[in-house]
Amino acid sequence: MARKNIPNHVKKIFIKKDLQDIKSPLEDKPTLYVMLGCVYGNFDKKFTKINIVIAESYAARGNYLKSQEHLINLLEYDPENITALSGLGIIFEATKNYKDAERQYKEALKINPESKHINYYLGLVLDKLGKTEESLQYLIKASELMPTNPIIQYDIGIIFSKENRYDKAISYNKRATELKPDFQEAYNNLCYGQANIGKYDEALVNCKKAVELNPESAPALDSIGFVYYGLKDFEKAVEYYKKAIEVDSNINEIYLHLALAYQELGKNKEAVENYEKYLKLEPKPENLKKTKKTIKNLKKKIKS
Repeated sequence: MARKNIPNHVKKIFIKKDLQDIKSPLEDKPTLYVMLGCVYGNFDKKFTKINIVIAESYAARGNYLKSQEHLINLLEYDPENITALSGLGIIFEATKNYKDAERQYKEALKINPESKHINYYLGLVLDKLGKTEESLQYLIKASELMPTNPIIQYDIGIIFSKENRYDKAISYNKRATELKPDFQEAYNNLCYGQANIGKYDEALVNCKKAVELNPESAPALDSIGFVYYGLKDFEKAVEYYKKAIEVDSNINEIYLHLALAYQELGKNKEAVENYEKYLKLEPKPENLKKTKKTIKNLKKKIKS
């Protein structure tokens, strides 16, 4: 089974406080505080310093509206302040206003086109807006400006995976694991890419490494099942899909994968049960019509 889109659960990433490793999106307030202070601007004026500190303080407490007000005030006084421009971009991104975040980051880059962090943040925002090629342009530039940052390599690999460009995805995830040998998520996505182009032996090695680094990773256990499915070892596939569900029973796609494996084994009752669990967790998937038709046909077989 070839997955059309990379599952949402394999997109999970970790956040470092080191600025070289800062990761957006901005789910947590402390990270937002760090990000607001990481893009250097003109700090030689007392007014600028005060407004930046106040904006950071409000952002750290989750009061994005107040933070935004202070950054706008600062821009009225200093229109080319890159810290305020990029800070507004960060606020807009945190509140999921991605179009305005894009606009602010691009304004900041007019002042400093070589800002490694702003190129990175803009690349991530453009990906959220579905502007894949433009997103890659900025992320690849950020990776060139921060060549030892494994997370950027990983993020680029994720985008290539979503586009089914697995050779590129493999290349970037390999680089991520070279830079960070304990990067569990990158090993998992490396495995996923290799499995999708039929390199099952290599994929299995990397999936097992991902599980070794985190035995409680449902996505990695699911990926091992995916590899065994590709190898047509459906019993093994079922084994690992079940292990993944034991770890996290709320990932809808694992039930779909388990249903497919059961179907290959001729266990139609179990297949139907898992297809239905899949639809319960994801009531309107892209493959809704096909899944409902499969369930209907399997139920006919069970009755006959």
